[in-house]
Amino acid sequence: MPAPEDQKPRGRKPALTGLVFLLLFLSLVPGGVGAQDYEYEINAYAVYFDVVTPDQVKETIEIDLTSHTNLSQYVIYTDYPVEEPKAVLEISGNEEPVNVTVREVLGGTNAIYMYFPTVGPGENAKIRLTFTTRGMITETEGKNQFTYYIRFSQPVGLFHMQLVVPGGYAVLSPIIPSPDRVESSTSRLLLEWTRRDVRSGEEFYFIVGFSGEIVIPQPPSPLLYAGIFVAGLVIGAGSVYGYILYHERKREEEKTLLRSDEEKILALLREGPVLQSALADKLGVSKAKVSIILREMEEKGLITRVKEGRTYRVYLKE
Repeated sequence: MPAPEDQKPRGRKPALTGLVFLLLFLSLVPGGVGAQDYEYEINAYAVYFDVVTPDQVKETIEIDLTSHTNLSQYVIYTDYPVEEPKAVLEISGNEEPVNVTVREVLGGTNAIYMYFPTVGPGENAKIRLTFTTRGMITETEGKNQFTYYIRFSQPVGLFHMQLVVPGGYAVLSPIIPSPDRVESSTSRLLLEWTRRDVRSGEEFYFIVGFSGEIVIPQPPSPLLYAGIFVAGLVIGAGSVYGYILYHERKREEEKTLLRSDEEKILALLREGPVLQSALADKLGVSKAKVSIILREMEEKGLITRVKEGRTYRVYLKE
């Protein structure tokens, strides 16, 4: 048995030893200080939209994640139709097959279930899902409007969104939010947004308006140039004035369009509370656009939204 003096405390040594053991314990406890509150960590989440026609949009979702458990499935929810879904899993430099199943859940929302070979704790993998969808673009008074809404239920290191509009379309301002990158060519127009360190519960709205397809005419006959030159001298000043009036009228139309949507919603709410999911059908617009309008109306103090199941019940504010 050791001598009694060897069991006595000596200065700060036991306290330091205890601190070391405490730090070691915290580092080994599952979740530590909250780092593993989720089954996986989302390092990056990217969404790519390729507008084929106003009625058809190709959507690609790429998710880079690190698993904290044995992960073998991933679920994505969307309010839009899902056609011809395909997915692959990239892990350890190899591509693995993914079984994709789409089911309709409460409120007309589609759940995309992806089943793949198990990703073990600490392993990094990338899921790539591609499908065709409809209803993301609505038409009002000859103008098309793309709307997209996304809400994250856990933190994301990097969120990236890309929208590609084919050549021959003119994008209208304002674009909400302002893109971080715009690239234009004769064949396409590309817009990109990037957000870092996204918090749990953070949501994003995207609105991009663009005109109908522009038909490029054939080069005019040289005989017309003289007449055009003379006409240009006569109406030059009038054209400048007309240009100014056009932009003023355009701004007023944008304000009127938003005001019209708000007025329609207010008229419906005067008859009684309405589910948010039902407003899209009543107004004939996308669910994402309804979400954006309702959020703006809520910020103005016009309405109140109360959570009910997977949707909200909307009330006219007294």
